[in-house]
Amino acid sequence: MYLAKVIGPVVCTVKHPAYAGKSMLLISPIHGPEDDYEIAVDYVGAGVGDTVIAGGAPGVAQTVFQLDKAPIKTLIMGIVD
Repeated sequence: MYLAKVIGPVVCTVKHPAYAGKSMLLISPIHGPEDDYEIAVDYVGAGVGDTVIAGGAPGVAQTVFQLDKAPIKTLIMGIVD
């Protein structure tokens, strides 16, 4: 897990069924290069500018979203106050 800043939403016209109905956000790790970005699936309702806890172990997305197959690498798991 690591801290990241939410940069903005990710919008796509076609996506894997595992992403259906889920918000995807562009995040940047706080302790990393400024131009390092990742796409994360939001699990907690984070917004632009929020500092979040991001990460995920293999299989976590399958358990959290109750999916057979989940090609999801990074989840947003918490918002830092």
